[in-house]
Amino acid sequence: LRGREPRVLREDFCGTAKLALTRCLADPRRRAYGIDLDGPTLAWAREHNLAPNQRRLQGRLKLLEADVRAEQGFRADITCANNFSFCVFKDRPSFKRYLRRAHQGLKRGGLLFLELFGGSEAIQVVEEEREYEEFTYVWDQHSYNPMTAETICQIHYVFPDGSRIDRAFVYDWRLWTVPEVRDLLREAGFADVKLFWETLEDDPDDDEMLRGSGEYEDVTEVAVEQQESWLLYIVGVR
Repeated sequence: LRGREPRVLREDFCGTAKLALTRCLADPRRRAYGIDLDGPTLAWAREHNLAPNQRRLQGRLKLLEADVRAEQGFRADITCANNFSFCVFKDRPSFKRYLRRAHQGLKRGGLLFLELFGGSEAIQVVEEEREYEEFTYVWDQHSYNPMTAETICQIHYVFPDGSRIDRAFVYDWRLWTVPEVRDLLREAGFADVKLFWETLEDDPDDDEMLRGSGEYEDVTEVAVEQQESWLLYIVGVR
C-alpha cells in the first residue's frame, strides 16, 4: 500500500504480544511495541516470550502497561488492533478518541489495521465446537442486544476426562459495522480507508462446508455477499 518496508509495529491490546514477537524475530531490522492494560498478562509475556528470546531481540520489543488512548511518545509504521479488541469501545466518543490517538501515533503514511468479524450468525446466540487432540474448544456467543449492538462472547474448554473450564475468556463488546468504522476513521483524520475481506475455500473435513482461507482480497470498491460469518481488515491510511 505504501511502497516501503514497515519497520516499527505497534500492537495495541497486545496481551502476550505474540504478533509483535514473531514480527521482530523474523527480521533483525524490525522493532515493536506492545501495549496492554493488564499487568499480569504482560508479566507472563516477559517471562515466556521475551526472556527466552532476549539475545535475538536485543531490546527491539518493548511492552507497555498503558491505555491505548494515551500518548506513548513514539510513532509507528503500522498499528494493529487484532482479535476484534477495539470492540471494547462501545460508544462513538470513546472509539473516536482511540482512533484519533492511533492516527497521531503513526508516522506519515502509516497504517492502522482493525480486525472485525460479522455475518448473519454474528448476532445470534450460538455455540460452536472445535475438536482438538487434547480438548474441545467451545466458542459461545452468549448474548446479543439489538438495541445497543452489545454482545457477550465466551470461550470454554472441555477435556476428555469430563472436566471443563467454563468462561476461560469472556469478551464484552459492541459489534461495530463496517460503515460505522469507516466513517469514524475518516472523522478521526485518516486520509483513506481500505477493506480486505477473507476469501473462502472448501473445508477438507466437510464437503458441504466452506471455511476461511486465510487469504484476503481488496474489496474497498467491491460489493460482497453476506455470509453466516466473515472476517475483515479495515485499514486506515494516514
